[in-house]
Amino acid sequence: MKKKPTWPEYLFLAFIAVAISTTFAIVPNQSDNFEDGTTQGWDWNGGAANPTPPINITTDGPAGVNDNYLRVTSSGGSSAGSKLVVINITQWAGDYITAGVQSISMYIKNFGATTLSMRIGLRGPGGDFWSINPVVVAASNDWQPITFSILPANLTGGANVNSTLSGVTSVRILHSVSGGYTGDPVAVQIGLDNITAASQPVPVELTSFTAQAQDKTIILNWVFATEINNRGFEIQRKVVESDFATIGFVKGEGTTTHQKEYSYVDKNLTEGKYFYRLKQLDFSGVSEYSNTIEVDIRSLDNFILEQNYPNPFNPTTIIEYVLQEKSNTKLTLLNAIGEEVAILVNGEQDKGYHKVELNGKNLSSGVYFYHIKAGNFSQIKKMILMR
Repeated sequence: MKKKPTWPEYLFLAFIAVAISTTFAIVPNQSDNFEDGTTQGWDWNGGAANPTPPINITTDGPAGVNDNYLRVTSSGGSSAGSKLVVINITQWAGDYITAGVQSISMYIKNFGATTLSMRIGLRGPGGDFWSINPVVVAASNDWQPITFSILPANLTGGANVNSTLSGVTSVRILHSVSGGYTGDPVAVQIGLDNITAASQPVPVELTSFTAQAQDKTIILNWVFATEINNRGFEIQRKVVESDFATIGFVKGEGTTTHQKEYSYVDKNLTEGKYFYRLKQLDFSGVSEYSNTIEVDIRSLDNFILEQNYPNPFNPTTIIEYVLQEKSNTKLTLLNAIGEEVAILVNGEQDKGYHKVELNGKNLSSGVYFYHIKAGNFSQIKKMILMR
């Protein structure tokens, strides 16, 4: 018969169960949004009891009315609760290396009059570690997304960072100008929301990136289905025979699973071809480029039929034209003796720039002509299909 465990053995087994549970508690993409009305394990226990512990506020979070968030208050001076530190020793403990968690992101709002230097702190078997570089949060700012990298290269402090990351016992969000795990005394109040563990530095999903030309202006539109740690987008532009240059920046959403639409307006352009791409940046400085899109700015003061390109071509070529006004337009392809081979466009089209692709895979090599007739405008140009 198996021997029944004694009470000390029961206690030892319970301790082992808790230790295993704690060690593997952290999981990728876990998030605290405080919508359950609690502090979700985030508290202050850096010594004497805080006279103003963190509380759950039921409205005016990053999403606006009815969005809960965590409010954290520190008193400054040398009294209890003087330091801005909020700690979690429950679901945010565990083995970060095995879980593959590389960063912790969140929304933060600084209600006070002091600029804050925010860091992440981690306690574990290898000692106490904290962010080498702080995230600066301006005084009296609105909600903004921030991210702390917890890769070993971005942490400093104790004896063995990998040992700590393999068995984190507590996580701290704190204000510290010069660095450290305990934080600096400061009289301030902040809001925290959507605290999220990220397994990758730039896991964003671009679903579309388009451009529209309107006279001397180009409007860029793009849509992201999800974002994690997204600081924002550099808008980069180039013209033919030049390098890409950054012309603007659009702030990202940080971490969100909701689809987000973005836009950027590039004004006062001259005629010509323009190329655009997005450089998406995360809060750790990692970047990723979108595909490149091409836009053409043309004068709308006259009817124009451009030379096709490439020319000679095989098997496809592009025909571009500009309509001075809304017109019934017919674009046809003729062979070398003037016979109609194909109708490329036939119908009413709006004023502006138009582009048609001709695929000559079923045509013989030789000379062809393309003829446009739009209102009173008529013009013919020559092209060569060379196989």
